[in-house]
Amino acid sequence: MKNEKVIKDFLSYLKNERKFSPHTLRGYKIDLCNFNQFLKVNNFFDISKNDLQAYIQFLSKKNFSTKTILRRIASIKSLYKFLSYKGFLSKNIASLIVSPKAMKKIPNYLSEKEVDKLMSLPDLSTFKGAMHRSILEVFYSTGLRISELVKIKIVNIDYQNNTIKILGKGNKERIVILGKEAVGSIKNYLRVSKNSHNIYLYPSSHKVNSHLSESYVYKMVKYYLKKVTNNEKMSPHSLRHSFATHLLNKGADLMSVRELLGHEDLSSTQIYTHVSKEKLKRIYKKTHPHGEN
Repeated sequence: MKNEKVIKDFLSYLKNERKFSPHTLRGYKIDLCNFNQFLKVNNFFDISKNDLQAYIQFLSKKNFSTKTILRRIASIKSLYKFLSYKGFLSKNIASLIVSPKAMKKIPNYLSEKEVDKLMSLPDLSTFKGAMHRSILEVFYSTGLRISELVKIKIVNIDYQNNTIKILGKGNKERIVILGKEAVGSIKNYLRVSKNSHNIYLYPSSHKVNSHLSESYVYKMVKYYLKKVTNNEKMSPHSLRHSFATHLLNKGADLMSVRELLGHEDLSSTQIYTHVSKEKLKRIYKKTHPHGEN
């Protein structure tokens, strides 16, 4: 079986049986096509552990980030797990790959004062400003991913319980909570909105029954972030980081934050266990016998 056919069958399995999103499928396809180009062999069944290690070394020499290398290795491992599951392999050689250790970076997040300043920036006297304020508030109130926010449907907003039903990664549903500021900003935005027919909260102005693009929201949020911080690495995802960090700093437990973020693995949430220096000082002064000056 040719490699192109193997990749096609694998992607079909991920789409139809695992219900992976188009974005995730696109990532798998890119990773595996790059791997196929490197191998230059007729099929994936002829390679050895040395070939896999050579590919990892190739990626390292190309100065790919550890995160990118780990993602590509994960795609290859998933492919070979699929081939073993389907009975094409007697031994899964990809399981022998030793992955490089990922550097755990402290996420970029805003201080509470910076969040307050951010929310004050949109001009609420205009439709666009009301929409922008709503998007910023919903991001910070819920900790949503950008892919989740743009797909919010009006019918899934429950004003009685101040919640939204979200379709997250792997098409898994979860309920997120809206704070009063977010609820108010949504209602204000909808009052001035001309969105009477589109099913999405943030509709596209170009396509019927479609939502705003992720690129539009990304650029819009970046525009406002540049007005409150000099950190060029800040992005819409930084509002998700801010959401989680501020909850933990205020005493929320890790398991609850995990549920709100929609993480399957607790280790994904543990990157937020960094606490601010200010909180550490408060804890030290409050709990250490000689903490008070």
